[in-house]
Amino acid sequence: MAKRKFGEKSQALYRVQKFEIKPTEEELTILLSISEVLKTLFNSALAERLNAFNAFIAPFYVKLKSATLEEVVNIRRELKTAYSEHSITLFDQINVLTARRVSDEAFAAVTRNWQEETLDALDGAFKSFIALRKNGDMDARPPRARDEEFFQKIPGRSGFKIDGGRIILSCGGGRKVSFPIPEYQQGKLAEAVRLKKFELYRDEPNLARSGRFWISVAYELQKPETITFNANMAVYLALGASSIGVVSAVAEETLSLWRSDKYWVPKIEAVEQRMKKRINGSRGWQCLYQAKRRMQVISSRQRLQDEREIADYLINKHGVHFVVTELVVRSKPGKLADKSKPERRGRLGLNWAAQNVGSLGRLVLQLEEKVKERGGSVQKHLLILEERPSVVGHENKIWMARKLRDSFLAGILA
Repeated sequence: MAKRKFGEKSQALYRVQKFEIKPTEEELTILLSISEVLKTLFNSALAERLNAFNAFIAPFYVKLKSATLEEVVNIRRELKTAYSEHSITLFDQINVLTARRVSDEAFAAVTRNWQEETLDALDGAFKSFIALRKNGDMDARPPRARDEEFFQKIPGRSGFKIDGGRIILSCGGGRKVSFPIPEYQQGKLAEAVRLKKFELYRDEPNLARSGRFWISVAYELQKPETITFNANMAVYLALGASSIGVVSAVAEETLSLWRSDKYWVPKIEAVEQRMKKRINGSRGWQCLYQAKRRMQVISSRQRLQDEREIADYLINKHGVHFVVTELVVRSKPGKLADKSKPERRGRLGLNWAAQNVGSLGRLVLQLEEKVKERGGSVQKHLLILEERPSVVGHENKIWMARKLRDSFLAGILA
């Protein structure tokens, strides 16, 4: 495979398989000891970055709050210099690992690559915080330190292998743990050209609460040969918040999107009203908060499942080349989430909620990833309607999909 140029999108086909593991008591002891080392590393590296930020960079943001327009230019110039001179990089912190592994036995007993990946995760989180600050968000907060009961995720690009239907982790210091891989995931992982990375984590990081352990394995697949695009055989999708119109050489139909938030949002709001009657942080408030989080997680999972099923259905029935409407999902007059229209705004305004949860964008991403496995493609086309639909309700989506097809074909012929 040719080496990518800087900024070029990878053409590799990556997938992830996730499955639950059930460590024995001995394996759990090993995992907890590794988590403790990685947690200590995360906290110390975070403290180092925060100390540098608070000492050399944060004072300039304080000055910006009360600065005049004339002063802002100079302060921002000094701020840029402070970032270049005092920012701590990922490589700075990785280079320190060598000396630390020599002086600390427990630290040296953990696979080095897992420590590097932990620092890499912190680097990404801290860069997100810095990016928000640079963009003017003064309320942006840095990553939080891991508390005593926190289970630190164990990530690695090496120190693991799959053999005999099991995933085997070489934890360092001669320690190994292995876990059976379920049959379905075994079949998927058998297709891998190479294994890329694993992550072992607990779905409830707080060890004081009940939770389950999981492993996700990222791997690379062989990319199939590309199927030549034929505009007349493509599938045209008119996207909407609650339904999509489909026009293809196979059939024309409207597919309803199952909106889990229609069911869960009223229940979540009811819990929020009960939370307001409790003291923030009290035991009763915490119980209600956990109930709210569970409902949000279930709603998110159901929404994702529906998007996956819709994408699979479209590919299996209609084809592998898609043209989709490029929507402006913003609260502007006439746009999808026009907040001036009562039926579109608020937490249960389907169009507004489609923007907030990103369901349309995620559905397109699902399609983009799934068609890669078949040699297909997804193209976006901006549809400008000069007339109103002749039908209402879900049926107008087919009308829009036809207009999308005609507009796209006209653009090719022009």
